[in-house]
Amino acid sequence: MASKDEKEIEKHLLMALDEIGEIKPWFDKSFKTWVFFHDLYPVEYSGDTEEEVIKNYPLYLREFIVHRLQDRLAPLMEKKTKGHGGKRIGSGRPKKEGKEHKVRVYLPSDIATWIKQPGTIGNIRHFVSAYKN
Repeated sequence: MASKDEKEIEKHLLMALDEIGEIKPWFDKSFKTWVFFHDLYPVEYSGDTEEEVIKNYPLYLREFIVHRLQDRLAPLMEKKTKGHGGKRIGSGRPKKEGKEHKVRVYLPSDIATWIKQPGTIGNIRHFVSAYKN
């Protein structure tokens, strides 16, 4: 007769296999082997034939379940994250508001030197606004 732990392991294994569904390995051309893994469990198995993978994947899944029930997994093994890497509301550089739109213009150096002098931009704005009206 199976022990209490064995029954619990088998119960979890059956739930996991039910969640996974049919085991359909695919051929990985780069490694020339049959592979199967599922997003719900961090267990992967590869073998020479489809039948081997279908037969042995549940054994590896069972071993993973044993480790999980005994709390022998690394903390990050099953941790689910949102993928933002610690992003918090309001973090990062503040957005600047009220910034003037600027355009790059190439001018002769003597005119550019004159425009860079303090107060010249304000005078040009005054002149342009008077010209528009």
